[in-house]
Amino acid sequence: MAEATHTGSAIILVVERDPHIRDLETYFLKEAGFSVEFAADGFAALEQAQRIRPDIVITEVLVPKMDGLSLCRRIKADSNLQGTVVLIFSILAVQARADEAGADAFLMKPLAEQRLVDTVREVLATRRTSASTGDTP
Repeated sequence: MAEATHTGSAIILVVERDPHIRDLETYFLKEAGFSVEFAADGFAALEQAQRIRPDIVITEVLVPKMDGLSLCRRIKADSNLQGTVVLIFSILAVQARADEAGADAFLMKPLAEQRLVDTVREVLATRRTSASTGDTP
C-alpha cells in the first residue's frame, strides 16, 4: 500500500476497487499538489477517514464491504467528520442517488485528469468559502 505524501495541501482519501484507476487518480492528484491516501473498501475507508480526517473522500460506488453511497451517508452523519467533502466517482449513472446520499459532487467515469483535478479544487474552494462565512456545506 502506498504511503501518503503530505505537502501541506488538502488530504484526499481515494476509495477505488480498480488498482489501475486508483493509481491514475493518485498520480493525477499528487501531480496537482494534493496529499493522497487510499483505501480498497468502504469499511477501511471509514476507519481511515475517522483517523486521518481527510479534506475530501473520492469514492467509487462499487467498492467492497460498504458501497460508496453508504460510505458517503456514514461520513456525512459522523459529527467528527463534519465538513469532509465527498465526491462520488462512478461508471454508474447514479447522480441522483449520490445527491440523496449527501455527496458534494459527482463525476462519471471514464477518468479525465483535468476534470477530476478541477472538480476537487472546486469542491474544496466551496467548502473553504462556506467555512469562512459560517455556512455549513
